[in-house]
Amino acid sequence: MSNAPLRLPLPERAARIRAISRKVARARAKLTCALVCLLAACARGDDRKPAAPLPLGPELVLTYQSTCASCHARMGTGAPFAGNDAEWSRRRAQGGDVLLEHTVNGYRGMPPLGGCGRCSEADLRALVAYLSGAGEVLH
Repeated sequence: MSNAPLRLPLPERAARIRAISRKVARARAKLTCALVCLLAACARGDDRKPAAPLPLGPELVLTYQSTCASCHARMGTGAPFAGNDAEWSRRRAQGGDVLLEHTVNGYRGMPPLGGCGRCSEADLRALVAYLSGAGEVLH
């Protein structure tokens, strides 16, 4: 008995290659479908409805976008979403001074001053009110 590979006639080899190609194409199609479904599920979020936030002045919009949004607008950071009433109602119940204290001193994963070293107290109060959906600037 020889260890030489079995050579199929050319038509049979071509048929076998076509069958393997079809299997690979089906596997690719299934994988693509699974990835599209996974991306769609990830992009959907969890139906959290944000509260109506206070409008911010142009300079604070830039501050929010460059500092706050990196955590408060991204899933998986542990930070409550900006304006999300379900996440902020318990925090708002603690009072504006507690929220401001957490912002100034840092809280859990949030850095002191929320990472905004150039923000004044008034800026921080306005940003916290915006994030928490408080409806008015915290006093």
